[in-house]
Amino acid sequence: MRVHQMTATLAYGDAVSNDIFEIDRRLKLWGLDAHIYAENVEPRLADVGQLDQAYERYLGEPDDLLIYHYSIYTANLKLYAQSRNRKIVVYHNITPPEFFRGFDSHLETLCRYGRLALPQLRDCDLALADSEFNRQELVAAGIPESRTAVVPIFLGLDKFSRAERDRALYRRMRQNHWTNLLYVGRLAPNKGCDDLIKLFYAYRKHVNPAAHLWLVGNRSFARYVRYLEALIARLGLDDAVSFTDSVSLSELRTCYEASDVLLYGSRHEGFGVPLVEAMYFGLPIFAYAAAAVPETLGGAGVLFNCWSYAEVAEMLDVLCTDAGLRRQISERQRRRLTDFDPAYVENELRRALVRLGAL
Repeated sequence: MRVHQMTATLAYGDAVSNDIFEIDRRLKLWGLDAHIYAENVEPRLADVGQLDQAYERYLGEPDDLLIYHYSIYTANLKLYAQSRNRKIVVYHNITPPEFFRGFDSHLETLCRYGRLALPQLRDCDLALADSEFNRQELVAAGIPESRTAVVPIFLGLDKFSRAERDRALYRRMRQNHWTNLLYVGRLAPNKGCDDLIKLFYAYRKHVNPAAHLWLVGNRSFARYVRYLEALIARLGLDDAVSFTDSVSLSELRTCYEASDVLLYGSRHEGFGVPLVEAMYFGLPIFAYAAAAVPETLGGAGVLFNCWSYAEVAEMLDVLCTDAGLRRQISERQRRRLTDFDPAYVENELRRALVRLGAL
């Protein structure tokens, strides 16, 4: 049986793309004829995915299965609508467009159209979401609740065990005995990086002058990054904040291992992969309680629900300095991590395919 996965963009290191690759690997292990398509395919992934035009010859095949990953508006939504395949939608959430206003008008438009087009997915046989937060958006878009389910994404955390620590980076992060506060994720307006910088300013000024903030992630939102750089300069934090762009697996492992707390200030999140990565490394999490973040943490980590920077900075310091609390938090996070075990996710995916008669 043929199974087609389709998405907007296949990109190296992207969470949606990684989920697609993990699903593809399992489909093939289960003896299915699996293929991957996208509107945009990064050149180094051309051997694993095809441009979506290659799918057109299968549009009229009612015995095929289309797994459609939806995370932003894309022209291949027309192929989804035209397809006579059985259909599974996997919804990874679309950021509300207002977050990008004034920073990226093109992305703002794609997000607006993407959210407006959600009801066009209603003819699916099954709609999967990687969080209850996302599932509720599918139901609100008109997909019957009985045809929806929550299936976490494949995270592939075992990849970190194959990456060696970057010793030079580790020495750099630890040599000055800083308290290292880490953010991991795209530097984007919805991620609240500007709020994290203001929180860090309050923490460093009033609580711990020996702190350092590491912002690790894709810097493709050039206008927003310039805004962050200007904010850092205005607050006099140039020597206390380090930016990276996308990093290697070895560098990412090192950042987690050399840090004291993961800071997460996202105002809109459909899941939050770095939260689970921090659980894997036993790194205590201090996160803003918005969107799917509380659900992903599932009672682990420490949540705050307002941006009163001075007060939140005091809370942060307790997490940084109280060894007993840190052990308790790390242990709760370790228990929560078991809920994202790939064997569990694999079983849920298999159940979905059996439900549609694909296995």
